[in-house]
Amino acid sequence: MSVARRVIIVGVGALVIVLGLGLVSIVRSDGVPAPDPSPAPQVEQTLLLQVLDGDGYAVANSVIGVEPPQDEPLTTILVIPGSLLVPGGDDSVTLGLTPQSPDTLAGLVALEQVLGLRVDAGLTLDRLAFAGLVDGVNGVWVELERPVLLPEIGDDGRLRVLGPGWVKMDGVAAADYAVLRVPGESEAARMERFSAILRSVIAALPPTDDQLRQLVTSLGSLAQSTVPTEDLVPFLLSVRTDVEFGDVRIDTLPVEVIRGGARPASVAAPQAQSLVRVLFPDARVVPDDAGMTG
Repeated sequence: MSVARRVIIVGVGALVIVLGLGLVSIVRSDGVPAPDPSPAPQVEQTLLLQVLDGDGYAVANSVIGVEPPQDEPLTTILVIPGSLLVPGGDDSVTLGLTPQSPDTLAGLVALEQVLGLRVDAGLTLDRLAFAGLVDGVNGVWVELERPVLLPEIGDDGRLRVLGPGWVKMDGVAAADYAVLRVPGESEAARMERFSAILRSVIAALPPTDDQLRQLVTSLGSLAQSTVPTEDLVPFLLSVRTDVEFGDVRIDTLPVEVIRGGARPASVAAPQAQSLVRVLFPDARVVPDDAGMTG
């Protein structure tokens, strides 16, 4: 898969090297392709998935990494709270707000700056797109330890009760559950709910290229990707296969909340750097001994 977005310029008027995952192509500054002396080694591929609530805020965020074919199969999922502060000048700019930026790469660049983590592609799902994804796999099963109240479809203000126990959720229920904000609930608990839904959705994805391509295409403009569908599909298939065979590790980025309320703000906790290094050893954009910005 080629989910590339980096351009490295070597010299002035010399060569432009376009670096992708598993592919290096060299183009002369005059536009004439030059011979590629050797293929670049394939490396871990990473994607930022953001799921929005009804206000367009990315409550749920995760960086998904897939090991290259020559390594042991493994998908790594790092769930990141939307409250994580990103460069922007004050304590109001969080990862959850990046989908509202006119720069489609805002979330990717923010994580590179804050966590030193190379992110190759982004996929942003509106709440209804996430609901469509769940409906596209005929719903998902989730185990609830206690009853959960969700708003009924419509504007009459009624609530529906789900659980406890194993519950099969349709798209709207799953989307509401994934981005639900329970008063007094910690972000860690909220991210745990999202992780459960995400893993169930991934495991239920179609097993073939054509079926998965049709599902992704059906989400329409409510699903925004920084790479073409043709590049996204093989990545998602790899993730699905790893989850199916249990080759997956899921963690939540530890953060320290510095502002509470409906739109909290947080910074990466001291142990976050070592976790990112362990989870994504081949997807770092800063030396291992460099510190993170907060």
